[in-house]
Amino acid sequence: MSKRPIPPALLAALLSFPGHAQTTDPNPAHSPDVFLDNHRPPNQKKGKEPTTRNVSGKVTDENGQPLEGALVTLTDTKSNAKTTFFTKKDGHYSFGDLSFDIDYQLQAKYKNQVSESRKLSQYDHTVNVVRILQVGSLDDNGGTAEARDKSSKK
Repeated sequence: MSKRPIPPALLAALLSFPGHAQTTDPNPAHSPDVFLDNHRPPNQKKGKEPTTRNVSGKVTDENGQPLEGALVTLTDTKSNAKTTFFTKKDGHYSFGDLSFDIDYQLQAKYKNQVSESRKLSQYDHTVNVVRILQVGSLDDNGGTAEARDKSSKK
């Protein structure tokens, strides 16, 4: 077996590679460059206020149980335009892209029972409004169930 000399170019290339494949971070508290959490709120542009708001919530019965298929009506009090939403299995509803310059009325109806009318004021600048609507407290004519029961006993 004969020994051959190593060419200087190959020797220089071998010596320039680090002895280990992975380098360590000099700052162990360094946060990762990649974020896998998708539960962060959307980035708002700095200095810019949101131009619309959202309202969402749940429709429940008198016992607090969610109601699927309840009709939620959002009324624009300026134009009297109505938008409706049927609740999902968990009783949730949602309306988006609502103007801050308009008052809205929100009411739920399930079978022959309705909820109290809830107002979203133009002076309330909350971006994500949550309203729980409980049906069964009013009848279709706006009277309470208790008053209806008293009048039927007379």
